Amino acid sequence: MALASAPGAAIAADTTTASVTSSAPAGAAKEPAIPLLGGFLRETRVVYPLRLGKWQAVDEHRFDRQEFGVSVRYALSNRSDRWIDVYFYPAGLLTPSEFEQIAREERDALAQIGKQSGGYEAMEMGELRDFAYARRNGAALSGRSLDLGFDSQGERKSSAMTLQLDRMYLIKGRYSVAAKAASREQARGSLEEFMADLSARLTVASTGRCWNPLPIEKLEAGAPKPSGAVSSVSKDGRDSAYLMGDRVLAREPQSDEAQALMMIGMGLGKRLLPGCEPPEDIEQSVPKDMREIRLEYSVPSDAPADPSRRLRSNKIDVG
Repeated sequence: MALASAPGAAIAADTTTASVTSSAPAGAAKEPAIPLLGGFLRETRVVYPLRLGKWQAVDEHRFDRQEFGVSVRYALSNRSDRWIDVYFYPAGLLTPSEFEQIAREERDALAQIGKQSGGYEAMEMGELRDFAYARRNGAALSGRSLDLGFDSQGERKSSAMTLQLDRMYLIKGRYSVAAKAASREQARGSLEEFMADLSARLTVASTGRCWNPLPIEKLEAGAPKPSGAVSSVSKDGRDSAYLMGDRVLAREPQSDEAQALMMIGMGLGKRLLPGCEPPEDIEQSVPKDMREIRLEYSVPSDAPADPSRRLRSNKIDVG
């Protein structure tokens, strides 16, 4: 089967309006924006481990505003003063530069806490740096992390933050520990290691308009081979389905060959988005050592997203 690149709709998320639009040739009618929540993303399934090494999941919090997502707290065994908070909140599709901008905003938000009355005192903060992690399939990825130190309630603390963009969600980790027990560098290393271990076991799967399959149209019996096909698949020695760039023509639209060619076309047209699944595939069993969170975005809204949804450090912290 011969494959060739073909033009396809590129979907991009607008992080200001929380909408998704499809690109179109100059002069073509502009498609309406798709709201990020309730449109582009309608439901998300997060499956996370209940235990990671000596860390045990002890609490889960769903925020009132759906764009703030959910958080999970992990506590260190036999220690009431050690915990890591992990936040999951929807981002849609972000470019590397947009992700970097959000990481800088998170750092700035932490810095603001040190300037507020009753906030962190004598704060010192490091710069953002890369840290490597991998998903369960082994794909190498890079997140951002920083370390900081501050005084809180008369005690010096070493602290760290990580930020990752994974399958259309921002995932943030926060960890603080007494400075006498760990240095800032050690706190950051511990959090990076924890988040890398978490990512290797984490499932984030969404449904909605992000699942944008090519239409499959029936090619009537006896119809000639269509011209301009990007590729084709054969069954029983004869061509049975053709990829036309924006659609699939198939003699048997429900056949495995037609479905496979549709998936190939989605990949070529950049319509196959990481973390987006067909609705029928999102229902899976949850292993006994894991827990599932369901986030449902059932009512589309065209209202602009609150920009503070990205500045979570000034709203939620771990002391």
